[in-house]
Amino acid sequence: MGIDPGGIVWRRPADWPFVPKWLLIGCAVGAIAGFGAVGLYELVKLATTWLLVWATGTEPATTVAEAPVHGVIQGTRWWLLPAVVGGGAFISTLLVKLVAPESAGHGTDAAIKAIHYDPTSMRARVPVVKLLASAGTLGSGGSGGTEGPIAQMSAAIGSTLARKLHLSVADAKIVVTAGLAAGIGAIFRSPFAGALLGVEMLYVRDMAPAIPLPAFAASVTGYLVFSSVVGFDRIFEGVGVFHVGIGEILLFVALGLVVGLLGRLFVWFFYLVDRTFVKIGRFPVLRPALGGLAVGVIGMVLPGVLGTGYGNIQVGLDRHLLLAMPLWAVLLLPVGKIVATSLSVGSGGSAGIFGPGLVVGAAAGAALWRLSDLAGVAPPDPGVMVIVGMAACLGPIVHAPIALTVMAIETTREVTLAVPVMIAMAVALTVVGDTTLYRSQLLTRDVSTTESAGAHVVPVPRTRA
Repeated sequence: MGIDPGGIVWRRPADWPFVPKWLLIGCAVGAIAGFGAVGLYELVKLATTWLLVWATGTEPATTVAEAPVHGVIQGTRWWLLPAVVGGGAFISTLLVKLVAPESAGHGTDAAIKAIHYDPTSMRARVPVVKLLASAGTLGSGGSGGTEGPIAQMSAAIGSTLARKLHLSVADAKIVVTAGLAAGIGAIFRSPFAGALLGVEMLYVRDMAPAIPLPAFAASVTGYLVFSSVVGFDRIFEGVGVFHVGIGEILLFVALGLVVGLLGRLFVWFFYLVDRTFVKIGRFPVLRPALGGLAVGVIGMVLPGVLGTGYGNIQVGLDRHLLLAMPLWAVLLLPVGKIVATSLSVGSGGSAGIFGPGLVVGAAAGAALWRLSDLAGVAPPDPGVMVIVGMAACLGPIVHAPIALTVMAIETTREVTLAVPVMIAMAVALTVVGDTTLYRSQLLTRDVSTTESAGAHVVPVPRTRA
């Protein structure tokens, strides 16, 4: 509280009543995050057109929101893929190293680390650098997601706002978390899931009780801003009508087991690649280029691993498109996406690992449906298994099962998915245990950062934020 020169008493935001304060601050950070999500979305599309499609002729699969829907189109200049992917990674990394080194890597983990350790430390330049670097990496064909970059961008926006408003450390943590929630909720058009991610994703075995109101305000506002520009359409369409019987329950249990194992493989292999690249050479700026070169080679054989891969989820929802794919490509895609993402991001490239977790799970659901179809026990349409696999793979390894259940419903607008998702999610959670994709998550709110950090994952040196 203070007094201005005219003798009028004014109150700092920290002194405002709880509900007005967090509705106003949440909406403010959500609006800015929504515009940031628009910028990332459009820039990735533009970069993909100019770098990947124009240079190599390779066009990623599309979602319903990017109609018309089609599978991956293999380009006539496919032999240029290693040079394009590697070159895009090199230029993006050079920008990061020169301007804002803290914006390197997959983004969400850096945001979680800032929330726990120093919520006002994220510089205002981070969103701009992360925007450009991620667009260059993903647009040139690097394997990764958009959620990680927008999470870090939005968290940095929240951190900057917290400094400007002179908020306490406790309030700054809430603002930065609300920014993270708003960014993810906006770009994936899942406002409620985004808010729940803010509640669940900070801890492995706990939730953040002070987050719901500001996170919901920020996430819904971010979603409204983003969708007002790019459209309110659902991202995925084509989940067929299904009935849950004994056979289907057994199938979802099997799917939960498969995606749980794939989730553990993703975490293990990603940090194995991360450790390996840290040891390579004296020039860190070249590491993502080497990773990109390898991803380009993989993309020559399996182009579905390039870019975000969200269109592959939509292809899996379409029975005809899925059956038209070679069986070997369907079976290899889940592991191929894990390898390609680990090479692109684990080498130090700027992209997310949240989105690839969705793609890996969806691809696993599609692969299991193809095998079940050959055995004559598959549901008529693959859509349910694809979306269930998508949610049940990522939810356990980021420790946000409720948020991913809601995201499955929001992205398809199919409420009946809740039961099969929960069945597969329960099995996958049992398989995954405390293994986490984000090293900066704490075990619980009652454990100090010193005791908890890194204790629940495969031990790796903290060489990069």
